Amino acid sequence: MSDGTELEIKFALPENRLFELILQDPELLTLAQNPAPVTRSFEALYFDTPSFALQQNGFAFRVRQEGEDWVATVKNDRQASGGLSEREEWNETVAGPELSHMPFTGTHVGERLKNIIGREKLHLLFSTRFSRTIIQLKTTAGTEIEMALDRGTIWSGLQGSPISELELELKSGSVTELLKLSAGIAGRWHLLPELNSKFARGLELINSNQPGLPDLSRENNRPDADEPTSTSLINSCVAELFAFQNRTLANNAAPDSVRELRIQFRRLRSLIKFCHPTQIKNNGKLHMDRLRQWGLLLGSIRDIDVLTAAWGKFTLHFSPVYSTSTHWQEGIRERREFLAENVIHRIRQGEITQLLLELQGWMYQEQEKQSLLEEGESFGLKVQKSLTQDIKKLRDDIRAVSEIIDMKTLHRVRIRAKQIRYIQESLNHFSRYHDDEFVACIKKIQSHLGKIQDTCQIKSLFDQFDAGKIDEKFALEKELFIGWRSCDMLEYFSTLPRVVADFRRAAKQRLRSLAAIRTSRRTKAGQNAGAHEPVK
Repeated sequence: MSDGTELEIKFALPENRLFELILQDPELLTLAQNPAPVTRSFEALYFDTPSFALQQNGFAFRVRQEGEDWVATVKNDRQASGGLSEREEWNETVAGPELSHMPFTGTHVGERLKNIIGREKLHLLFSTRFSRTIIQLKTTAGTEIEMALDRGTIWSGLQGSPISELELELKSGSVTELLKLSAGIAGRWHLLPELNSKFARGLELINSNQPGLPDLSRENNRPDADEPTSTSLINSCVAELFAFQNRTLANNAAPDSVRELRIQFRRLRSLIKFCHPTQIKNNGKLHMDRLRQWGLLLGSIRDIDVLTAAWGKFTLHFSPVYSTSTHWQEGIRERREFLAENVIHRIRQGEITQLLLELQGWMYQEQEKQSLLEEGESFGLKVQKSLTQDIKKLRDDIRAVSEIIDMKTLHRVRIRAKQIRYIQESLNHFSRYHDDEFVACIKKIQSHLGKIQDTCQIKSLFDQFDAGKIDEKFALEKELFIGWRSCDMLEYFSTLPRVVADFRRAAKQRLRSLAAIRTSRRTKAGQNAGAHEPVK
């Protein structure tokens, strides 16, 4: 069987009734190529060495019974592209459930498997048993997609974990069409992405049965190429946003999870602005507005959490003057519960999932329109040039920031610092652009300005929930609280010049390293040029 790349989108199906409902979806039935769904049963065995050498090198090895045949499959399980799972795949027909890599001898992956396994022997990790119902779909644009609904169990010893998922695999045609179709399904049936493969969930099951093992279930969703591309940066951020969406649900919109989800929305907006400034102005405004609306909603909850945390510290330090008056606390608690329930409801409805898949579809569509994509070497040059300009401007503007008393100006500087930090953090996953020290310094200046901003907002936030009649004692406590926060702000301002100086030194060093990358590019280009070709 031939080698290939598997490109799919996977959704979790939380209820059994969804299987039949999706199979009867009128919009999907109009695209169906086979007159009736085809259901088949599968049993798969997953293998690795005792030291988990394959897993640690990003490979999954299985042998699966498909009807009368046994098929050995090797997948490179390390690549993810936001909602898309993109994996290299090699398949070979075998006589039975063999514990050997020999069927892949002579293939692209065969020698790599031989070197990874070495003298170790393969042994069974876990097995899966499931039924798969398949419908072949074809969009009006001619893109062919296989829709598969899987129900079954992953087994490790006597412990089992359910399989209940929907997969949409691109067979031929446009990635954009796959993403658009998937976004529609997520919106209609309120689906969330299934972030872990069957292999990853099997490893989780092993970990739960054998405490003390390393974290075998961790899959690497980060790009591992030498050079970033606009697609890899944005898709990686989308993948993390899906993960934080699930954490927000699991933690019932707890303060930390809301904060991280909001940060990820902001990070995604910053990356899109950085990678696709022209496309945003032309036809990407709708997507950016929807991202911004989610940021504002999560920001409302975050403001309440900041106020609540500050009041908690105040009452801890000044308990003798703290009253039992809780009328405003009840109001703020009710407001947060309402906003949090709204966020959880909308996530469960599949709103974020649909939004992100549509966003990815737009991004791939924009790339398909361009005859020359901004990828590889050309995008690397754009990264260096744009990031250099942004850092220079922030470095120059921040020089006099300690003399600024206008909160709006300080806030704008802080926002720009955060945007540069998000870009650099995303680039840190590529060795050529890695710079932890710069991230630490820019995070410090952003955090310092953020504390000043939070302190200024405390009074206005307090006033929003300070309604009705209050006694004199509580009025005094309110003034003491605001005064206490003002003292904090004075301390932040007094240490701001030192933080600014540290940042400017880090920015200078970062600019040097970016210049060195550009110089090495020119040198490499010169070495590759012919004797009669001048280096430009």
